Amino acid sequence: MGSRSEGGVRSVERTLDILEFLSRSGGEVGVSEIGDATGLAAGTAHRLLGTLAARGYVHRDARTRKYGLGLKSLNMAIATRERIGTLALPFLEELMQVSQETANLAILEANSTVYIEQVTPPTRMLRTFTEPGNRVFLHSTGTGKVLLAYQSPHLVDFIVARVGLPRQTVSTITDPPQLWAELKKVREDGYAVDFEEQEVGVRCLAAPVFGADGEVFATISISGPASRLKKRRINELVPDIKRISTTFSEAFGSY
Repeated sequence: MGSRSEGGVRSVERTLDILEFLSRSGGEVGVSEIGDATGLAAGTAHRLLGTLAARGYVHRDARTRKYGLGLKSLNMAIATRERIGTLALPFLEELMQVSQETANLAILEANSTVYIEQVTPPTRMLRTFTEPGNRVFLHSTGTGKVLLAYQSPHLVDFIVARVGLPRQTVSTITDPPQLWAELKKVREDGYAVDFEEQEVGVRCLAAPVFGADGEVFATISISGPASRLKKRRINELVPDIKRISTTFSEAFGSY
């Protein structure tokens, strides 16, 4: 009974690995890519994908024979987004109050940073790329660099190979070795900064939010004009955003 139970748990873990990879990869991918990313043998991946497709959690393109998320998975993702956004509001409110800048919540989805919630100071309205619903590159934003920093090297390589490192401004990181060095620094420091790398005149400070499993599932950030978010001010805000992200992580882990 014990080995059978353990085998069942392994099957669940492998199935979740596939769904998590598909949710982050963007577009459709083949069985070999899924196997490489998850460490599964092609036969095992194919069998699990068949079950997921039959239940509507993944979709298989009959022409390309590649897989993507199915309608059931997408509906679950929408519900999860709404739930996370609601839970994040008090922490974003606190972050906005201590910084007097716009506070944002973002997640990794389909090779991009997707902003899903925001709290803005009533006297400081600034329309930027961080508005909820916006989807931007990972390598050129503070939130994106945080999300990338805590992913597996294979997934980072996969995203870079698929999306590239397009230049958004003169400050954008476009060299893979430089990106890897930056991601290492993010992990060591526990936060990331975007010095006008996505949009000229806008700077961001971001920190990770961890789930109960120890994985990063979101990031919170402060965004504002470069004229206010100078390096000294950013350094002053680092302890605040790290404290709030830790509190958010602890609160989310209890749900």
